[in-house]
Amino acid sequence: MTAYTTAALKLTQATTSSARQRNHHFRHCQPLSMSTNSNNSNQYDLSKPSFDLLSLRTRRGDALLQYTSTNQSEPLRINLYALFALSFAAFPSISEAVVGEPMDFIPSIGSVGAAVASLGLFFRECSRRSRQIDRLEKELNAEFLGISVPNGVGGMLPLMKLKDLRGQRRVIALSGNATQLRDALLFARVVRRRLTQAAVAIVAVPTDGSTRKDWGFDENDLGKTWLAEANNVPEWLEYFENLVEDRGDDFAWFGLKYTGRSFGSGRTDSPRLLELLGSFLQPIAVLDEDDKDAPAAGNSEHGNILSSQRTFYNALTTGNKDKMDSICSPEVSNEVTEVVSAGGRLDSWDFCLADGARPSGMAISGCDSVLISDDTAYSTCIEFPDVEGFDTATLLAVQKWSREKETNGWKLTCHQTIPWSPDTKAGGTLDAIAEVVSLSFDKQIERLLDGSLSTRELQYVTRIPKTLKVDEFICNADEHI
Repeated sequence: MTAYTTAALKLTQATTSSARQRNHHFRHCQPLSMSTNSNNSNQYDLSKPSFDLLSLRTRRGDALLQYTSTNQSEPLRINLYALFALSFAAFPSISEAVVGEPMDFIPSIGSVGAAVASLGLFFRECSRRSRQIDRLEKELNAEFLGISVPNGVGGMLPLMKLKDLRGQRRVIALSGNATQLRDALLFARVVRRRLTQAAVAIVAVPTDGSTRKDWGFDENDLGKTWLAEANNVPEWLEYFENLVEDRGDDFAWFGLKYTGRSFGSGRTDSPRLLELLGSFLQPIAVLDEDDKDAPAAGNSEHGNILSSQRTFYNALTTGNKDKMDSICSPEVSNEVTEVVSAGGRLDSWDFCLADGARPSGMAISGCDSVLISDDTAYSTCIEFPDVEGFDTATLLAVQKWSREKETNGWKLTCHQTIPWSPDTKAGGTLDAIAEVVSLSFDKQIERLLDGSLSTRELQYVTRIPKTLKVDEFICNADEHI
């Protein structure tokens, strides 16, 4: 069975594919940053603590401001419930003052009951409000965590705080034991060049004192361009403990945008970096067809892997089915299985490579590879589809390879692509796929990039040879990518 996947993704912008990640997200918010006026001697700090009457405690001013700006109905409900409670409680006295005689027993009981019910709703809404502000404060407090980020040439910049990285780096913080961090950082090693192009720094916070070598890095690959160092690890761990209730030994992560605002967080499962790259972590500069391939950097199989990658693209763009069959692996891909389960469609190579269906004019550049083990490797590149009207259309492609024992060559087990350029954000849901999967490859990309696809249409296209014995597409409108 041969497996090949070409995925043109539009991911849910607010939740970052929460169903597919199966993460228990603890917060997606956009806290406001500190601001100052132009007079340095008279700075105004939005984070200055202020007393919050409804929670009867001091709160960060920017957390209160952020809550107020993003929650319009909840404060109104709190005020209404407070007004109802006071009105119903005072109603018997008001009635006696107006009518001149005490209210009957049954109406009085009803008024007291309504006052108690309104008071209960008031405290319920106040409790919900307090929990939301607590989470906002926890995320905002991340700005004081110490970090050293790579300088791009193998060294580290001087120690700074996360707030100092605003406008310079996006940050993904991971916390777990050596095994959890090794698993979480594996795909980061695969897309390391793309993390650098997107100005992303990943900081790993070990719970067991493990180091980079324990996380799978060797002397030639220590993440010198994208893996940051946490300063004062106990302080980071305390922050994670405050951020995630009853964490225990669970893995946890959170991500920050350029502005210092959070774009996602989760526990237990690792973040899906490919989806995050498509949704929030676009490259900071326009990608070029003349970008050079990455150097080997100690990878003895680098040349062989990139040679197999070129063979694959040559077969894909020219429609050479025999060459495509020779480069693809007979293994079953977990990634393909997951996409099919979510509503993907399987097509034969005759369809995928036919005139009008294959991306015949597509070019690639900036190829990279990483050797994970003796029999597993990954490669990445930037695709430039020949789509009329979109001269700067670019896709990020990732290939997974397995070594064939008989020939010792590399065979393709999975291929995925996402729209990836400074002005393109993937986003959408999995609801209806019949219309989109019937289009040619060029038309799918064209509609994806010009925004004509409805957010209620499928923007995830899967193509795998029919040797997997599935002839029809599967559609489940309740499943979301």
